[in-house]
Amino acid sequence: MKITIVLLPGLNGTSGLFNPLLKYTQDEFNVLAISYPCEISKSYNELTSQVLNEVKNIKGQYILLGESFSGPVALFISEKRPAGLIGVILVASFVSAPNYKVGKYLPWSIGFSFAKPIYSIRSALSKKENQSLISAISVELQRVSPTVLAARISEIFNVDATQALRECNVPIVYFRGVKDFVVPKKNLKKILALKSDVKVVEFNAQHFLLQSEPKQAAIEIQKFASECAE
Repeated sequence: MKITIVLLPGLNGTSGLFNPLLKYTQDEFNVLAISYPCEISKSYNELTSQVLNEVKNIKGQYILLGESFSGPVALFISEKRPAGLIGVILVASFVSAPNYKVGKYLPWSIGFSFAKPIYSIRSALSKKENQSLISAISVELQRVSPTVLAARISEIFNVDATQALRECNVPIVYFRGVKDFVVPKKNLKKILALKSDVKVVEFNAQHFLLQSEPKQAAIEIQKFASECAE
């Protein structure tokens, strides 16, 4: 029986940005790409309950992949030790607020209202190879209410998954983009200080490494799954 990879999304909360990765993983694994509500704000606790409800019917073994915002969700689920869970992949993620606390007080809902024009400008000014990725990010963000996105930012600034990390009893691998300025390296250092046996895989990429380096990501997921299944 194939292992299932459960994909938990980044801040956008939608599954669309996983499409590049799916091209390289669907033959090797069963894949469950989860989406969060676009119009309803949910706390980390509520999202954890949602995902637990969705994975309970998985037959056989599965691995949780928590991208960025969803890293804590993956850890909170692992803390409950559900049947079938054999590993956790943290992608450019964190266990507590990843960057400056001052961001907590910015008007995020207003900022996200301008997602379309901001990303249109970024796309126009970017290198050709980055334009499709920036456009895809813009599309996914626009599917979600600015109020919901702002609420998720608030959750990030208040989350604490340190205990969940300590109590995780399955193998963990951390995928890090060496050019990632959204979730700086200090977040990985904190994770390793709390749990030194976390395996680290580095990508020559920025924050959206699953989208910019999907083939390498798929290879590393396959390696990790093989190790977890032994």
